[in-house]
Amino acid sequence: MDNNFGVALIRAFSQSDYKEPAEPLGIEALAAMLHLYDFDFRLYDRETDSQDKVVTEILAFKPQVIGVSVMMEDNTPDALRLISRLRTGLPDAVFVAGGLFVTTNFEKARARFPSYCKLIVGEGEVPLLRLCCELSGKKVNLPEKNILHPNQWPWLYRHNLDTYLKESAPINMRASRGCPGRCRFCATPSMPDGLNKWVARDISDVVDEMELLCKTYQPHAFNFVDDDFGPISRVEELTAELKKRNMHCALVMQLRADAVVNTPNLYSRMAELNKNGLCRVFIGLESFDGETLRWFNKLLDPYKTIEAFHVIKNAGVIVHIGYILWHPLATEETVRREAEILRKNGFFTTKIVMGKLRLFPGCGIQLEHPEANYIDFPPGLENYYNAVAKKIAPIYDAWLVGALYVPGQYCRAWLEKGGDAGNIVSEIEFLLSQLDELSFSVLMDIDSVSDDNINKTAAKVKERLYELGCTFNRRR
Repeated sequence: MDNNFGVALIRAFSQSDYKEPAEPLGIEALAAMLHLYDFDFRLYDRETDSQDKVVTEILAFKPQVIGVSVMMEDNTPDALRLISRLRTGLPDAVFVAGGLFVTTNFEKARARFPSYCKLIVGEGEVPLLRLCCELSGKKVNLPEKNILHPNQWPWLYRHNLDTYLKESAPINMRASRGCPGRCRFCATPSMPDGLNKWVARDISDVVDEMELLCKTYQPHAFNFVDDDFGPISRVEELTAELKKRNMHCALVMQLRADAVVNTPNLYSRMAELNKNGLCRVFIGLESFDGETLRWFNKLLDPYKTIEAFHVIKNAGVIVHIGYILWHPLATEETVRREAEILRKNGFFTTKIVMGKLRLFPGCGIQLEHPEANYIDFPPGLENYYNAVAKKIAPIYDAWLVGALYVPGQYCRAWLEKGGDAGNIVSEIEFLLSQLDELSFSVLMDIDSVSDDNINKTAAKVKERLYELGCTFNRRR
């Protein structure tokens, strides 16, 4: 390792009020490439450390290259303050920014970042490596293309995984890139060529990485962060490989709604997958309204999809759904009607009440409104949303404490065949259901629940969740 040439990699802080904790996979992927080619580097996460601490440590490190990951536009204020402060102390350092916001909104990013800051579009592993080789004079055989096939990804460099596992979340894994869907609220279809198609990583390579992680970390619980893990047959391929290696792992992943709806023998296959480790799936439904689904470019029969969700739940796999309750086609009447349908089917949650259409960088809707940071809602609906969101803020704050803890507990319960984790899951679900009922009441009639009742219930539930071992604090 060349200790005379250093690289600092930073995940910028998100200003979102409703963010959730996550391992910084972006800078861990960059670090993996630098590690592979024997560069000296250090990782800094503004979601866990103060700006003063990060700046102090980087100034002491004295790196030649400072890279900042900017996933959303609301990461840019923190990124710009970091760059300004570090530039004062390290005037000769080369500054680089990349991430989803830079890739999908390059012109806006170029206007916001100083001219001396280099911007990287697309995957940063190879461009950053090339830059470091040019600056350091190091001679290596560089990959031919800037975009790596998932089979070429170095395994993530997880120097501080224990910090994130303290939230009791599963270990995050990457098994593919992209998505075959063309949803207008998603950034993936607008990504540069080579990044906007679904491409799978070989299951054998995925399990090789899982096997290494299992030697160091407990529990053996894994969350696949892919936009789409793939068809049910690919999940079966994964569990078969785990079984072949005698690996007892619990799994959480995201699947596409149309894939499960069109899967033959869904119940028996899901029951077998649950037997072999699949604990929980996230699936986007987004709306019950046909016109809205067409506007989203999401071609689903929502009622057939809900039927499939019930089949999956009856097979033993927990289903968590994505839903965009608030959008330009919505009205107060449709919001309440759809909430009632979700509640009747057992899929209503407090998070769904917060499910407002967001303009992700590069999504189809955002590209139609390039100067907008948000999209206009019908008269009165924005005010209604803001009033509801403000009213249930204490509920949502408490809800997150349990909701972000429970996926890991589903995995533990599967690994332990019930046990204490199973009892904890049951109690957390009961506590969350209390919050969900309050949120539903507020949505139906904002004046039906007093602020005092909300605050007392939220405080009581949060206190009990902390007693059960939940550790998440959104304001940490």
